Amino acid sequence: MRPARHLRKSKPCLVLCLLLFFSLPPLPAAGFGEEKPAPDRLLGSLEKSLIIPGWGQLAEKRYVEGIVFLSAEIFCLVKIMANDRRANENYGLYKQASSMEDAVRYRQLTERYDTRRNQFMLAAAAVWAVNLVDIYLIAINRAKKERALELKVERGENKTISLAIAYRF
Repeated sequence: MRPARHLRKSKPCLVLCLLLFFSLPPLPAAGFGEEKPAPDRLLGSLEKSLIIPGWGQLAEKRYVEGIVFLSAEIFCLVKIMANDRRANENYGLYKQASSMEDAVRYRQLTERYDTRRNQFMLAAAAVWAVNLVDIYLIAINRAKKERALELKVERGENKTISLAIAYRF
């Protein structure tokens, strides 16, 4: 009986391992086949900051801004969870209160922690929004730098020299 239980416990693990194995893309053999060029970027800076505040700034090598946004968002999330936990604890005590004074006190504490949680939710949303505005401005400035006047001197086949002017907009 013991081996059968052991097999039953390992069966979900085996199924999970097989699913992961077959869902992964095949690795190219060394030296065989044609290599595909790697994409320039999987996610842009704006998309990264949309997912996690500060990630886009870190990708743009703006480390101070990225760390500030990331730490502010983490701080807000930790405070949201802590205040939610305290509110739930006090609500449980409120439901179990034996006297009116205890019920009123626990209800007030519950509402206070709920209010704090909601304030930190608004702060987290504000950090996220400011982060997106910041990374958007960074992306616009980078795009403006790419849209520039370009002057090239080129050498042709018969030792001819040409001047090329290009403006990207």
